Amino acid sequence: MPLSNTLSYERRLRDLRTLSPSTAELAERIALDLKPELLSITPETLEAQLLDLMQEVAQQHIRCVTRLWDWLTAVASEGGVPAKHVPFFTYDAAALGGPYGVLPE
Repeated sequence: MPLSNTLSYERRLRDLRTLSPSTAELAERIALDLKPELLSITPETLEAQLLDLMQEVAQQHIRCVTRLWDWLTAVASEGGVPAKHVPFFTYDAAALGGPYGVLPE
């Protein structure tokens, strides 16, 4: 079951879409792949983490894609997203995250 469309999710996604439609589209794709019922964190926390990270990608923060990769990998390790999708999501984020989005920590 993908991430639920709560009011806060819809509002934050709308704000993200205003900032970067492509990043919002990627966030929606990731949200559809998530399986919150398999994770040890609440769906609300999962939603906040995803949208915070995608906000960083949209604003092209330094290491934003690296942080997204780390988060996706952690979620995948619990079965919350298919591990085979993590590289594809990260690749798409790298195209959006700016020249300093992918740097080692």
